[in-house]
Amino acid sequence: MLEAAQPDDFGHLIAGAIDLHVHGRPDLSAALPNRGDDLAVARLAHAYGMSGWVLKSHLWATTDRARSVSASLADTGFRVHGSITLNPVVGGLEPGVVELAAAHGARMVFLPTWGAAADVERGGYVSALLRRIAPSFDEYASRNAVTLCDADGTLSGRAEAVIDACRALGLALATGHASPAESRAVAAYCADVGQRVLITHPLHYTTDPAELREFVDRGAYLEFSNAPLVHPDAHLTVRDVHEALGTVGPDRAVLTTDVFSRWVPPEPECLRMFTEQLAYLGWTAEQLRTMVATNPRVLLGEPV
Repeated sequence: MLEAAQPDDFGHLIAGAIDLHVHGRPDLSAALPNRGDDLAVARLAHAYGMSGWVLKSHLWATTDRARSVSASLADTGFRVHGSITLNPVVGGLEPGVVELAAAHGARMVFLPTWGAAADVERGGYVSALLRRIAPSFDEYASRNAVTLCDADGTLSGRAEAVIDACRALGLALATGHASPAESRAVAAYCADVGQRVLITHPLHYTTDPAELREFVDRGAYLEFSNAPLVHPDAHLTVRDVHEALGTVGPDRAVLTTDVFSRWVPPEPECLRMFTEQLAYLGWTAEQLRTMVATNPRVLLGEPV
């Protein structure tokens, strides 16, 4: 008879982890369910030894849902942090929206995703899903597309005001689906004012990991997600992440899941798979802990 699995047998690489990019159920539509509802997956994450995560939605603030799940798991210490994504449906680049979200419990602000002009121009994956749900989506997204920079390439005043609001309120900031040029402008301004920032999906925008050093040199963190590695149309593999990490190092890297599809396991298992694969490629438990536990806490402004 097989012996019961011990804590060191599985999941030990994500003990204490905080996943900064978790999509709940539902995110885009009730007709597009993920693997498990928010509470069930959070219970699984706690069983894996994780400490919490940031609940993200491409459409609405997640503060109410985060509070509800955290309350249901209050006896475990597992915490779900709320967030808001500044897409057109919540007003776009509005510091007032950031302030209201923070008052409601948001801990992280994502710059526009499907609402970013750069994403509208390239017809991103999330837009393709939203197009199935809302017949008027293309016209709406095009008419309300959000740019982070002015015509001369400098960061817009509205974008600066949003970053200033995040800094004043102690919130973490992520770049969403900004273009490479916009992300560089955001990183530069955040470095100037002392705002913690996460550059999301950096491997979507370059095939040369050396180009990512600029962000690290400015003090930004880089997100490497599991989702692009498990999609049926994926063009990235875990070895691409391995190569990028070898270039930028683990001290400014964060590993997340960002999965919201039926064909993948729930988030805790995706994060476990991700770290186990990187361990196979040579990353140590200490380095992985830095990327899944220490750095997320720093970004959220929590004690390490």
